[in-house]
Amino acid sequence: MRFAGVKELKHSTMDILKDSEKEDIIITAYGKPTAILHHITEDDLADYLMENDPAFKTRIAEAFAEYKAGGGINVDDMIRKLEKRRGRKKI
Repeated sequence: MRFAGVKELKHSTMDILKDSEKEDIIITAYGKPTAILHHITEDDLADYLMENDPAFKTRIAEAFAEYKAGGGINVDDMIRKLEKRRGRKKI
């Protein structure tokens, strides 16, 4: 892990971005840590956005609370329910 000041970030942005592929870089302003530069790939972006989206977190928490309140459904009952649905569909 390395440190880079805001001034260095401004003047050497591309070099610092390339270095972030190898290790996290702590960005400092006036000697104090301000941000962490962490390399992500396009594949990681979707996961990152979901994990850090407040609306998504709220939906998950609500779904879990609903599950706990209702008690959920066991696997065997769910399989039977899905098999009944499959039997009703006509193509």
